[in-house]
Amino acid sequence: MPDQPAIYNENSRQNFTAAELLKALGKKGLITSDTDLADFIIKQQQDPDLPFYLKILAGIGAFIASICFIGFLMVADIIGFNNEFEALVWGGLFIGAALSIYRVMGTNHSLKQSFFLQTSFALIAAGKLLFIFGIAELLDGDGWGINLAALMITALTYPMYRLSIERFLSCTGVLVSVLLNILWNDNLGLSKDILYNSFFAIQLGLAAFLLINPRTRPGMAPLAQALVVSLCISVLFLSSHAEFGYLDDRVVIAPVIVNILLATALIALMVWAVGGLDKLKREPILLGITGAILLGLLSVPGVILAIGLMIFGYARHDRLYTLLGALLLPVFLCLYYYNLDITLLQKSGILISSGVILLAGKFYLKLKGWDQNPLHLSDETGQGDATCG
Repeated sequence: MPDQPAIYNENSRQNFTAAELLKALGKKGLITSDTDLADFIIKQQQDPDLPFYLKILAGIGAFIASICFIGFLMVADIIGFNNEFEALVWGGLFIGAALSIYRVMGTNHSLKQSFFLQTSFALIAAGKLLFIFGIAELLDGDGWGINLAALMITALTYPMYRLSIERFLSCTGVLVSVLLNILWNDNLGLSKDILYNSFFAIQLGLAAFLLINPRTRPGMAPLAQALVVSLCISVLFLSSHAEFGYLDDRVVIAPVIVNILLATALIALMVWAVGGLDKLKREPILLGITGAILLGLLSVPGVILAIGLMIFGYARHDRLYTLLGALLLPVFLCLYYYNLDITLLQKSGILISSGVILLAGKFYLKLKGWDQNPLHLSDETGQGDATCG
């Protein structure tokens, strides 16, 4: 298997192919059954996924098609939004039709299969919209009723409708609807601060569990991606009160708890990426932890989240998270400097100082040689770490 990626061995400092590694493990008795190993590998595999930009286009197309479906039924007087039971019935019919088409369309990547896939996607989107509307009307349009309806229908269809883009959009819709309800609903019963921070902590914990846990099934990847996107949106709202105007009083949702959560998560991510607590004595790791603490003290949750995404994407070789973090970092930096309550001269001084610090950091990395060996940071003994690789 000459095309297999090389595995780094820090003791012998040699490169091994995947086939050679499996052969060596078999000789040592660490692999007792080739059949069990093959079954495990097959279970971890999934069909090739669409590129992210195609997912976005497919989602937009399905949403437009679902609105057209519903609009046609309304114009033809087949369905009316003055009857919630009628909306629920039509929503159930659409969802049932979508599931039926999805089951019989086959897996051959042909034009016919693509047509049926888009049709089922549009039908299930229309069905979910009608179902959520019906439940919301039964509960007198209450915000929590919308959240409950969205959660119910997403949980019911997630195991049966396995299209990743639909799972991602449905989960994202549920999470964002809860966030908007927390931010703009005045009849919550609890303070916005408590609800927002609790919701953020739950999302962060679930995302960390799904992304880090090696036993997470591939089918849960859309949920993990939705949690990450919801975290980004949550931090964007928290960092952009001057732009969105959702807070009349800035102290309603203080960023202190979010800063602590994200700084702690960033430190834990660094520990995981380098291979455990026994590697914390290394100078680059100590510098990274110090930087995470300083970012938490500076109250820049968006920057912490963006850096965490880039570190995770780099450690897992997942360009999606690396790109997302790289795109969000300048956005959150701009928002941070824009929202500083200081004069333009003081902001200019901060920008100049930040640039000098970054340049100094770059030359320090070059002096230490860490820019030449990013995956295996050297310690005093000359042995490296292969966890990130």
